Amino acid sequence: MAAVAKGKPDQDHLGLRGEDFRLICESGFGDGHNGYAHSIAWFEGRLYIGTTRATFTMLKLNKPRPDWRPWPVESPDEREAIDRRAEIWCYDPATQAWTLMFKAPWVEGKQGGRVPRYVGLRGMVVFQGASDSKPCLYVSTWSPISTDPPDILRCENGRDFIAVPRPPWDESVRSFRTLQPFRGRVHTTPTGSNTGDGQAQECIGSESTIYASADVQNAIWEPASADGFGDPSNTTVFEMATFNGQLYAGTVNPDRGMEVWRTQGDSDTLPYRWKRVLSHGAWRGKHNELCLSMCAFKGALYIGTAIVNGGYHRRYQIGPAAAELLRIWPDDSWDLLVGHSRLTPDGLRYPLSGYAPGFDNLFGGYIWRMVEHAGHLYIGTYCWINMLPYFPRHAWPGDVLTLLRRLGVEELNRLYGGCDLWRTADGVHFEPVTRSGFGNKYNWGIRNFASSPHGLFVATSNVFGPRLAVERNAEWRYEDNPRGGLEVYLGHRP
Repeated sequence: MAAVAKGKPDQDHLGLRGEDFRLICESGFGDGHNGYAHSIAWFEGRLYIGTTRATFTMLKLNKPRPDWRPWPVESPDEREAIDRRAEIWCYDPATQAWTLMFKAPWVEGKQGGRVPRYVGLRGMVVFQGASDSKPCLYVSTWSPISTDPPDILRCENGRDFIAVPRPPWDESVRSFRTLQPFRGRVHTTPTGSNTGDGQAQECIGSESTIYASADVQNAIWEPASADGFGDPSNTTVFEMATFNGQLYAGTVNPDRGMEVWRTQGDSDTLPYRWKRVLSHGAWRGKHNELCLSMCAFKGALYIGTAIVNGGYHRRYQIGPAAAELLRIWPDDSWDLLVGHSRLTPDGLRYPLSGYAPGFDNLFGGYIWRMVEHAGHLYIGTYCWINMLPYFPRHAWPGDVLTLLRRLGVEELNRLYGGCDLWRTADGVHFEPVTRSGFGNKYNWGIRNFASSPHGLFVATSNVFGPRLAVERNAEWRYEDNPRGGLEVYLGHRP
């Protein structure tokens, strides 16, 4: 098979380069516990970002706890010792200043005591419902197991965020993520749950029904799909997007690999009629367990895959494996752009870009987010290599051990540390914008994008703050990490 060119330098002048980005927020808005820029929206001329806080503290208290030694960041043994209340920040390009617009309230916990109402804000959308006098900002939330299921936050004026009733899901739902407009309705689905025994799953819902509402403020919700599209192995509908006049939905399927479904026809009647477009993880199986990201670009729908929990799903023993990038056309045919070559029932598929999974990075666990901006598709990844020093060596995959013996942990971190940002003008030839988290190896993921008249905003996930476990002279200790906490960059090319 002929080699495939991996980039087009002659198109460099058309897209953003690494040097076109400037840092406009560091250290989690001055608080390293703000590790995730979990949601983002451009609303009324300003940028809004919702955070998720102290994720490693939450993981430390899960049952069973991950076998990480030492624990990567300094975390107390009690949840109450850290303020985990989620925040919404606003950036005004005119003043180049950030303002805290919302902080989740304290509420009475189910077992007593004071707990945060929300620990994360996983999605945002600008939408005008039937009872809205103007477009409003709606926010999906993440609630701890010690309080009620998550609500939707509504903001009309850019300042006041008011809770409106949630869709009709049960008490086990802990979070939801996507808020996708389509044909005058917003669509969402649970993406986090708990089993009541301390085992929270932030990427597995307790049901996999898509709910739709034309009037979010008044909580008029109806099912838009059957649960799991009629298949219980579709444990979660994780991501949605609109393309070619239809609604597309991607699932988590730990049994066979992710599926992609789309609506059929022009009827607005609920539930919609659905057609399956991809199954069996695009014939890669469980290593494409999750449809994580979707973005329409130049006549096709781009799909980013993943394995739950950063490339290794501990509960189901899937992975580790790096992510793939796929492309779906209006006639339901599909291409493999980044990934492993394979023979499928649809014929031979090989990566048209020439890149193996993870853009040739076996630590690239997610194709996390994508966005179209000024004629280019921008693709952000997640890279888990920063966790290597804390993982027990018996759990490391063979290919990682081979690299470790050859290079060592420090050299691996130097070569692969930090997430990637890629761009393409045609979906086949890719150019790296950064392969090092914009020079900060603790930026382990590009979590969100917002295209705006001022340029492209890029927001990261960076959970390595405020104090990080560092090995000095064969001993571990916790030290302040000034580059820990989410970061935000603004890219503009004159």
